[in-house]
Amino acid sequence: MRELFRLYKYAKPYKWILLFGFSLILLDGLLGTIPPLFFVFVVDHVLATQHITQPELTHEFGLFGVTFFKMTFSPERWLLNVFIAFVSFHAFTGVLSFVRTIVMTWASNRVLFDMRNEVFSHVQDLSMRFFDTQGTGQIMSRITGDVNNLSGLITDTTINIIRDFVMMFAMLFILFSKSWVLSALALSIMPAYILTNRIFVQKMKRVWRLLRHKWAEIYGGLYEAVAGAKVVKAFGQEKHEEKKAFHSMRQTYHYQIRANTLNTAMQSILSLLQSVGFGLVMWWGGRFVVRDAAVADGFTLGAMILFNSYLGRMYGPIMNLVSVNTTIQSALVSSERVFGLLDSEPTVEEKEDAYPLPSIEGRVKFDNVHFSYDPEKPVLRGINFEAQSDMMIALVGPSGCGKTTVINLLARFYDPVDGAILIDGHNLRDVTLRSLRNQIGVVLQESILFKGSIAENIRYGKLDATDQDVVQAAIDANAHKFISEDLAEGYETDVGERGGRLSGGQRQRIAIARTILRDPRLLILDEATSALDTHSEAAIQDALERLMKGRTTFVIAHRLSTVLKADKIIVMKEGQIEEMGPHAELLELDGMYAEMFNKQFRIQEREDDWLKG
Repeated sequence: MRELFRLYKYAKPYKWILLFGFSLILLDGLLGTIPPLFFVFVVDHVLATQHITQPELTHEFGLFGVTFFKMTFSPERWLLNVFIAFVSFHAFTGVLSFVRTIVMTWASNRVLFDMRNEVFSHVQDLSMRFFDTQGTGQIMSRITGDVNNLSGLITDTTINIIRDFVMMFAMLFILFSKSWVLSALALSIMPAYILTNRIFVQKMKRVWRLLRHKWAEIYGGLYEAVAGAKVVKAFGQEKHEEKKAFHSMRQTYHYQIRANTLNTAMQSILSLLQSVGFGLVMWWGGRFVVRDAAVADGFTLGAMILFNSYLGRMYGPIMNLVSVNTTIQSALVSSERVFGLLDSEPTVEEKEDAYPLPSIEGRVKFDNVHFSYDPEKPVLRGINFEAQSDMMIALVGPSGCGKTTVINLLARFYDPVDGAILIDGHNLRDVTLRSLRNQIGVVLQESILFKGSIAENIRYGKLDATDQDVVQAAIDANAHKFISEDLAEGYETDVGERGGRLSGGQRQRIAIARTILRDPRLLILDEATSALDTHSEAAIQDALERLMKGRTTFVIAHRLSTVLKADKIIVMKEGQIEEMGPHAELLELDGMYAEMFNKQFRIQEREDDWLKG
């Protein structure tokens, strides 16, 4: 329940509007006890044998023995007055219910709006380790599905709980004032009610927790299947994906059936207990009326009708309070997942006294840097190198040697386990993250574009850039020609989800234009041309060379032909620097780099010979 208290703290900014809404709920609950009194009045004071034959009937209206006023009418006129009062009463409660619903819906949606924003903002502040260890589907399920699941708890569930409690206690007060013996009989089934509720709720909570986790897995699988639709179809694995989804959803089906079975069983047992309570009232209360044993104490036929009506209305709220446990337990599981996300702490945090990194020249130093994702499996061991401003640094080596990890540490997506990384003499741990990343530009092998226009994606590098700035960046990235000539809507062309409406080369040039517009001092190129055709690679390589001018550039490349002009090539093996120096020196060493270069050169020669012959 701790999570529920945390949930309601989000309502604090709207406490006055919520208090107004709760007051309307309380009033609605109290007014809910009045409708049966109309029928009691008609039966006892109009239709009773001793009254129906009289030409006029006088009735005193008061409370707790105090008379407020008297009214005298014929029986027919009393019936008409009751009809008018009954309809007017329900018209008033209808308006009250409408206002209450509008007020509570507005307030609850504001609470959910704030919570969803906080969850998304918190996710944005988390470090890359979180995204590397959590599936996309899991994250999306928490931000959307679990937060939405809390909506019913804040609105309908809260309203029903408060209203039902008020109605139940108000009716109990009236029933005990009529006959405490009959009321005690009616409530004798409550221990069995509570025990049944406790047993079934615990079972349902476990099932709901399993169900929410399973749905998160399904979201992740569906996301991957949709995002990788091209690969799925290329390999003809549609049936395989259908089978995976079928097995996952079959498990949720079984969990859902289990939860519904438990809930139905609970409702059936409670309904039986309710019928026992009704039976006791009909039996014992009927004896009072038939024997006329309690008429002197005010237990009339109307009181008997009131008892049965109130019991029906009282058991209803009790049943609602019991059945609402299904919603509450589901919401509790969702709240655990949402607050579990909010409790996740960034692994890369700013110091309290962190200062903004001033405009840099681009000097980079790795000083005995060690790093591991898993304490038992070191990824980098004793990395030492320096890069002067405007230098091009190439990182080469076999897959898994730590090249990408070096880049991740430089952008401070992670912090080293030991050692220090300095830019212009400033330790990255001492400066603010935003001031660091504002001076870094990244072009990845897989260019990530966001749904929207080409102009919006280029402007992502600098949100306040003018249209002229956007066009100039596209020109420098060799993208303006295909944007203006090949695309009918030009810069307003929608790139589709993840840029799916553009070719790989076009997406890459848009990403380069975005980085050019950012104008970073430190540039990171992560195999930016490795997956392109020769024509696209030439255009992009030309754009990259313009981008690298006047900037310190780190390049990760598998094809060594793209790093021949590097000022320093760092050859890595198993998390350590094996060799370091310019291309010519490394060839003279005749070591690992020379072996890699000669191997690639021979492969290229064979490809050229094959094309010629």
